[in-house]
Amino acid sequence: MSDKTEKKKNIKNNLEYFWTYYKLPFAAVMIVVILVLYFLVTSLTAKDTALSVMLIDCHSEMSGEKMAEEYMEASGLDQKKYQVQIQNNLMFQGTDSGNYSMTSLSKFMADIGSELLDVCGMLKDDFVKYDGSETWMDLHECLTDEQLETLKDKLLTTDDGRVIGIMADDLPVMQADGCYTNEETDAAIGIIYNTPHKDEAVKYLLYLAGVM
Repeated sequence: MSDKTEKKKNIKNNLEYFWTYYKLPFAAVMIVVILVLYFLVTSLTAKDTALSVMLIDCHSEMSGEKMAEEYMEASGLDQKKYQVQIQNNLMFQGTDSGNYSMTSLSKFMADIGSELLDVCGMLKDDFVKYDGSETWMDLHECLTDEQLETLKDKLLTTDDGRVIGIMADDLPVMQADGCYTNEETDAAIGIIYNTPHKDEAVKYLLYLAGVM
């Protein structure tokens, strides 16, 4: 037998031995390496969320992704670094599925509890109901007197003088997006009390009102 043939045989035997006794540890190591690389790439390419919005029962045919894209262009946010999330497919009312309503409510409450939600719109009756649990920030805390004066005809004010939101029905951007256009119902939009992005949330409200 030639030396060349002997070497090939030894290599084959070594590979068979390795695969027989070490294939599981080798596979485990490869899985760990792949996971590490995946999370590394994900962390390096992930965008920071600049704003998270829910528009509940808005009945718009425009996707939330398109709404977010339009806001980012109007606000000048760097789309390579930041993302805006707008969910407009959740419903509390007008659905025959109680499960879907409960899923929407659970998502709403979970995002508030996790301090992930900045701005939310919904039908006025629901909006006022959730003010009972102090869901909404008093806009006196984040809007200037000049901005409040500009929006005075649209403000939703409580009996004790707090401004908890603005009426969403006739906001220019809401109308353009086909959101809250049902003349038989009123809707309001406001900033969540524990918003993690208060400045951007304010900008979004002003954007909706056409006064950003």
